[in-house]
Amino acid sequence: MVVQEELGIIKSFRDYYNERDVAVTKHFMRAAEIVDEESIHELRVEIKKTRAFLELIKGVTPYFDLKKAYSPIRTLFKMAAPIRDSQVLQTMTREYIAEVGLNVNISEYFNLLKQKEMAGKKDFIKLCKKFDLTIFKKNWASVEKALGSLAKSVRSEACYENRLITYSKDYIISLFDTLSDKQNQAELKEEDFHDIRILCKKSRYTLEILSSLFEPNSFELLNSSLKSIHQPLGDWHDTDEAINLLNRVLSYQSLRPLFCESSYNDMLQSFSVRKQHFNDLFLERFKKLNLKEMMRK
Repeated sequence: MVVQEELGIIKSFRDYYNERDVAVTKHFMRAAEIVDEESIHELRVEIKKTRAFLELIKGVTPYFDLKKAYSPIRTLFKMAAPIRDSQVLQTMTREYIAEVGLNVNISEYFNLLKQKEMAGKKDFIKLCKKFDLTIFKKNWASVEKALGSLAKSVRSEACYENRLITYSKDYIISLFDTLSDKQNQAELKEEDFHDIRILCKKSRYTLEILSSLFEPNSFELLNSSLKSIHQPLGDWHDTDEAINLLNRVLSYQSLRPLFCESSYNDMLQSFSVRKQHFNDLFLERFKKLNLKEMMRK
């Protein structure tokens, strides 16, 4: 079947992907130049959204090679991760010091964070110099080709669009079903928290791509509910990372004697309370989540 005009859902796919291409390029150019916290964060968010889009395409057509499309982008995403992690933990540490006063001395921990950030920046800048940004436009060509192969398997444009819409809805419902399965587990472990955090973001970004398939009220309710879940999980994750690094600092014999070991113990206690708070907040909200019911509203 030859599609004479671009179908509504194809146009929404194209528009969404073009927005990601423009945004990734913008944040990449700034990050490659000054590697600031905002550009690194926004670059990683846009890459996550791009991946959610590519995974959706893989979900609606078997003709799309997801691994080939995403692998080069994944390298960029991973290279930015150590920078982002160290920047987040530095911000969290500064906020803690501002809250409890200037008598805190955790200089060894802070120095490690700075070293991690600088090493990450060095590797990231090196990668940026040889990274091919045209991969995003090349990937759209691959998306079009895969969707074109799907189009050839049906007899009419209406049938093709209906199939795309059905497959897209089935795909996002499968994401919601996976979240529901997690809700029904007798007990959630920390490994589940990590999985749910990633799945919530993926579901939310996919919902954003398919927003035209939902009533505005349903979309807003679903979007805000997913956001309310992954936000406390994000804070929980960051605090968990801070605690793990603090414990490693306390175990490094090469760093001893520490300037003020009691400062570390105090911050560990504070961060443990913080982690438990976000743990409880997530569980409270997650138990109330009913995505299928929201889709009917």
